[in-house]
This record gives sequence, structure tokens and C-alpha cells, in this order.
Amino acid sequence: MVKIYLGIHAGHNASAALMVNGSIVIAVQEERFSKLKNHGGYPKQSIDFCLNYAKENGLQINKIGFSTTNLSAFWAAYPIHHYYNMKDYHNHYGSEFYGPKLQGKDVTSYYEKIISEKDKNRANSYLPFDKFESTEEMLNNTGKFRQVLTEFVCEQSGVGIENVVFLDHHTCHAFYAYFGSERKADNCIVITMDSIGDDLNLTVWNFSNGKAEKLRSTGQCDIGRIYKITTLLLGMKPDEHEFKVMGMDPYAKSEYVDVVYNDVYESLLKVEDALVIHKHRPADMYAYLMEKLKPYRFDNIAGAVQKFVEVLTTELFQQAHKITGLRDFCISGGVSMNIKMNMILSELDIVDSLQVPASGSDESLAMGACYYLNGFNSNHLPNTYLGNEITQDTIDAELSQYFPENSCRIEKNVSHRTVAEMIASGKIIAAVRGREEFGARALGNRSILASPNDPEVIKTINEVIKNRDFWMPFALSILEDFTEDYFVNPKQIQSKYMTLGFKTKDQNYSRIKAGTHPYDRTCRPQFISKTGNPEYYDLVKEYYAITGTPALLNTSLNLHGNPICSSLEDVSHTFFNSSLEYVYLNDSYLISKKLV
Repeated sequence: MVKIYLGIHAGHNASAALMVNGSIVIAVQEERFSKLKNHGGYPKQSIDFCLNYAKENGLQINKIGFSTTNLSAFWAAYPIHHYYNMKDYHNHYGSEFYGPKLQGKDVTSYYEKIISEKDKNRANSYLPFDKFESTEEMLNNTGKFRQVLTEFVCEQSGVGIENVVFLDHHTCHAFYAYFGSERKADNCIVITMDSIGDDLNLTVWNFSNGKAEKLRSTGQCDIGRIYKITTLLLGMKPDEHEFKVMGMDPYAKSEYVDVVYNDVYESLLKVEDALVIHKHRPADMYAYLMEKLKPYRFDNIAGAVQKFVEVLTTELFQQAHKITGLRDFCISGGVSMNIKMNMILSELDIVDSLQVPASGSDESLAMGACYYLNGFNSNHLPNTYLGNEITQDTIDAELSQYFPENSCRIEKNVSHRTVAEMIASGKIIAAVRGREEFGARALGNRSILASPNDPEVIKTINEVIKNRDFWMPFALSILEDFTEDYFVNPKQIQSKYMTLGFKTKDQNYSRIKAGTHPYDRTCRPQFISKTGNPEYYDLVKEYYAITGTPALLNTSLNLHGNPICSSLEDVSHTFFNSSLEYVYLNDSYLISKKLV
């Protein structure tokens, strides 16, 4: 019997995934359809995408799993992150909402304000929220919201109500951590960490002998929340720009970092019995950090909060090893997106291997739900090329519409060799092929590519294409056969998804420096295999034949603040709204702008 599961994450960075006989065949994020970064709410278009695939292939869905049980209808109806600016976030965490709420004061007026601003939210919520009789019911009656979700998805999919289930948030994270990429060992410690999900923010598991045993869990691990608030206090958007804080960390001097860490962060949390729990945590974390961080400089704050994460998770890993005896680790949840932390953890003596699958934040919960439903008969995820496909039929139908002849020059049958020669000569080229990548990292199918040995290219990409912050590093795609020549990796840890940091080796650093962090020379590489993406592998191999460097600088194809491009229309929008000169489409078409 064919088993077909549909996984749904109806929250921040909403998504849907389809599993057929133990393998994920579709995984898509709602942001790619709505064009709203980190789209929150019900992922109707993502679900439709999965349903269309099932229909086209004659598949009948057996069960639907939502990836969280304790969902709030109010925040699904009014996802404030779609339109909140920095002032709004400070008011949210400070004087208008959390501040008075923590003091037991009535915050009804705040909810009313959000409702009155509903026109600012450009997302279609789809769900019949008029079934709720009051704001209080929308906030607190999670059972009724599950009923609303069930009825809506059943009408949308044709699946019976009896075949819709709601699954624990962190269990979905854990199953994705385990199956999300190829493991070195079957018996693993699995750790999930995030801001909050079903009242927990840390779980520790023993995945061994075909069973998953939850050993520890807590809602006191506020690592993610503290990092989020620090991000806001540094002038960046919470739940989106935490990676910018991590990128700033290497610029700080350790002696100044230690002062901030000891004064502000060290006293907040502790690790005890393989759990991160409260030490001397203040009730109002925003007010505490706002006041305590006032004397300190931005770079030293970034360094201190990063040290805070690394110290706590190091001790957590050591204690988890002590209680299980296991030396192979898998991690997921929003905190797992911290690639510098992952580098520190991978280097620990008690760690033989560390698996960090792509985009462990909440968007991957839809896949985790599928893995949870299917259990240990599931297959590991071989790659993340799981979304919308730009086919030859798509090109035939849409190319002239989105890349008109009066604006573009289009050459056909352009070889990898020609494109590699252009990159070697200093050109910056967008590579677009086949199915889009799932998650936060472009891995060759929706990427901007450039020579990795020329630091000047960083300035060009930042200023005329991406509008990125000047201190943020780019990433590197490298042929897996050559990684030992460039990275310190004695444990042979795999890095297919840019989820781990590595120290670089001095002898070849000049060849790849534009694809590394310019200050500490670390790198978050994508190891490319011929089986994983043969076309991309061949393009990089041609560049290697020309230059002797088996790698390319790789950054995602999108405008700053927008989702990664999905459709040909998205590619066209990015092309004409930036100074990008070339698009290499489906390993054949070279599109360039005509000079006016």
C-alpha cells in the first residue's frame, strides 16, 4: 500500500511537504508564493502545490499532520511580522505589550490596535476567523482553532476529518533533525532548540535501534528568545536578522566580549542534568537587556551573545553525551541555524559527527511532520531541490514575456565552459535551473555566482544587487573531492546545506577568500556532489579547469528583504530591479541586458 502524508506548518514561515512511501517529494514555503518574507499563517498555496502534485500523479493522501498542537488563531490571523517596523517591535516587547502584560496589566487595547491595522497585512489569511466570537477566544481556544484548521484543510484536500492529526512541535523538529540529511550513525543524540513551540524550547532525544526516546524537555531554555531580543536592541529585525548578529561577532575583541558576557549574559541561564534552565533570569528580559546593554558597543554585544550561545550549548552537548554515551549528534530548531555555534560543537572531543539539516527553523516542521507520521521506515533527505520547477515548457511559454527582446539579448545552447570563463573573467552571473531549493540557502539552482578569489566582487554584489549589510560574509560552493585542501575538517563532517562553519587552511585561502568571513576566515560551505546536483557540479568543475579553484562564491538570487526567487517571473523581477547583468537559465540560455 502506498503511504502518502501531507505535512503542514501553519505558523511563522509557513510551509507544506508531501511524502510518498517514506520519501519527501515536495517541500515548499508560503513565502515563495505570497512574496512575503517568512510568511506566517495558513500555507494555502503551499498546500495546493502539494495537492496538485498528488493529483497529477494519481496519489491519494492517507493522512495530514499539522506540526504544532498549541496554535493561536489570533497570531495566525494577524501576523504582525509582515508589516511591523523597528519601532513597532520595541513597543511590542516593551511599553505596549509584553512590559505591561508581565506586570499583570490589561493589554486588550494592544490587541484592538493590531486588529485595526489589519489592512497593513498584505497576506491573505484564508481561514474563516469570523467563527471566533471574541479576541479572547482567538487567543486562548486552541481546540477550536484546531477544529477550524481541520475543517478547512479537509475541504481543500478532500481528506476525511478522521485523517487529520496535530503533532507535537518539538517531536517534528526531532524527526527532521534525524532524517533531514544522511547520518554517519543510526544511533544518535537528537537535540532541538528554538524560541518556543508547544510550550517547550529544548528537547534531548536518544534515537537508537529504531526508536525515539525523549530524555529531557524544558520551556526554560531561553537561548533563542535572548538572541532575538538582542537582535532587536542592536537595531535589526527579530526572527529574521539574527544571522547578522552572528556575522558581526568575529569583529569583536575577546577581552571586551568577556566584559559584556560576564556582566549581562552569564547569569541568565545554566545547564543542569542535560537541560538549559533559568539561573537568575529576570521576568522582563527586554527591559533587563535594554538597561544592561546601554554602556556597551554593538560589536561587543554581538560577540557576548554569541559566546553565551556557544558556552551553554557546549555544556549541553557534553552532558547529553554523559547520560547516553553516544557521540553522534543531530540538531534542529531555530537555534540550529547558528552556523558558528555548529562549528564550535562539531569540534568538541565528545562529538564524532554532527548533522545539521537544511533550514532547521520552523519552515522545516512540515517535513518533520511527515517523518514523524511515517516513523523509522522513512528515507533520509538526499537534497533540498523540492520546490517549483522551471521546465522547458515553462521557458517556451514565458521567456519572451519576462525577458522581452527589446530589453534582453538571449543566447541558446551556451555551455558550462563559456559561463565558467565569464565568471573567471570577473562576471557575476545568476544560475537558475530546475527545481528551487527549500529553505534559507540557495544551493546552485537559484544562486548568484562569482569568482571566490576577488574581494572586490563582494562590494559589487552588496551595492548593486543584494543591498546586504557590509559586514556580512558570503558563502562558498565547493566540489566535495577538494574540501580537505581548503577546510580544517578532521572528522569528515558533511556540509551539504551551508549549515556548519569551518576554519579555512592558510595555503589555499587566497583562492576562496571572497566566499569566507573576511575577519576570522571561517566559511559556511556547500559541499557539491556529482549525484546531488550534476549540472551545478559540472559548472564548478569547468571553473576549476580554467582557474585551478574548485569553488564558486554563491549567494541567493533575491533582492534584499525578499524571498529567494522561485518562478521565472521572480527571476525577471530581480534581474530588472538590480544591476545584475546575466542570468544563466537551465544550463542553456544566457540572458543579458541590452545596452540602452
